[in-house]
Amino acid sequence: MAIKILPRVTKFIFLITLILLVIGLLLPQQYQIQKSITIHAPQSNITPLLSDFTKWPSWSPWQKVDPSIVFTLGEPSAGVGAHQFWQSSWGFGEMTITNISGAKINFNILFNEEHIVTGEVSFSPQASGSLVTCTLFGEVTTPILGGYLALFSQYILQNTLRLGLNNLKTAAQLQTIPQSEKVDDDSNSPSKN
Repeated sequence: MAIKILPRVTKFIFLITLILLVIGLLLPQQYQIQKSITIHAPQSNITPLLSDFTKWPSWSPWQKVDPSIVFTLGEPSAGVGAHQFWQSSWGFGEMTITNISGAKINFNILFNEEHIVTGEVSFSPQASGSLVTCTLFGEVTTPILGGYLALFSQYILQNTLRLGLNNLKTAAQLQTIPQSEKVDDDSNSPSKN
């Protein structure tokens, strides 16, 4: 009886594997993510947080997403051509700022030498500050598994992008609080003995 079941299980596993491979070949290897947030701060407070990699630790979500990540700054570390590298238990990569204009910042990201992302952060003035929109266009070039990896990457990057924009909002808005209010807040807090 067990001998007759074995060929059926083998055929079933083969069929499932074949179906998964065909689906993987048909899934798109490209994806796009776009998230926006209104930040109650002038663009002049926001742009330096994005265009200078030395300021990224104040808002970047990656340490929370992957505590094993270690960043290395390249030269230059700010402005067009600025780049940073990272290594983590999930892999490695690099990011380069390719353009900064009045209304946007463009960048390229390479994950594990096989997953390419181009991105843009654009700014639209609002009555109460700035609307910041980040758009990512990704492509996974891994054969067969690329479609699955694109879906996984899209899911991870969507959540990370949302967290990053919220952190950016907090960091930029903290910069707009007048120094006198920060001092008053500190003096009203209970003292520690």
